[in-house]
Amino acid sequence: MFWRDSLKIGVERIDEQHEMLFSKVHELAIDLIHTGEYKREKIISTILFLKEYAVIHFADEEAYQISINDKNYKQHKQLHENFIATVLKHEAIMAASDFAQKDVSKFAGTLLAWLTYHVSDVDQKIGKIAEDAEGTDSHADIICGCFCDVIGVEIDNKGAIAKIKEHDETFDNSIKIKHSFTHVVEGTVIFDFSISFVRELLNKLFYSIIGISPNEAEIDDFEKSLLLQIATTIIENIYRRLHVDEYEFSDAEVFIAEADEAKPNERIAFDTGIGIVEVGFTIT
Repeated sequence: MFWRDSLKIGVERIDEQHEMLFSKVHELAIDLIHTGEYKREKIISTILFLKEYAVIHFADEEAYQISINDKNYKQHKQLHENFIATVLKHEAIMAASDFAQKDVSKFAGTLLAWLTYHVSDVDQKIGKIAEDAEGTDSHADIICGCFCDVIGVEIDNKGAIAKIKEHDETFDNSIKIKHSFTHVVEGTVIFDFSISFVRELLNKLFYSIIGISPNEAEIDDFEKSLLLQIATTIIENIYRRLHVDEYEFSDAEVFIAEADEAKPNERIAFDTGIGIVEVGFTIT
């Protein structure tokens, strides 16, 4: 079962709404991953459900935050607005293509990744004061630290990234995800994921929880959408670490980069325990 009691925040109404959403998205993900099939009517009903959910659940969650004077309210509200924009964006894309499987797969992957991170991470912090960094970290440490936080990788006991100088994994066949910063700092960051790392990461974060075996073929549209949402979550965390309280939805947009785009000025490689990752960045 996708939903688990460890995800509860202790507010009965909000927990019930979360469980209902997990059930709906889980059902859609199972159809796409396990059978590769879906019905147009189910997609439409899922979108309608999400719209109603956004209005009711987000309002309840934000009202609760206000009632307890939650210091993270503004940032949390921004994430809700981003989610609504995401759903509307995918709805328009799917309608334009008459719900082509490629677009439906992207929609389902985005939903699953957003839901997992928002409920298992962001919502768990409701009512808790976020620990703030002292502001002495370099941009490289902030970027890599946020990456490790999101994928659940432990860094060394002094809070530094365990970097490695050389590694044997080839990155000829990899997924490169790129983002351009538009606030506080200017430049780009590229996450370079080997295919073996992607497989281990998706199994750790999603497939093992859902309880199904992924398709072992090449990375598909559903999985690329999962990766893009993971990267978007990392970027949002970086903006918060850089004390950017407000940013437009498009500012956190990330995309799959072509090989010739991946030429950053500096690269850092580190062992995540499930594979080697390279993070490249050009900050001006």
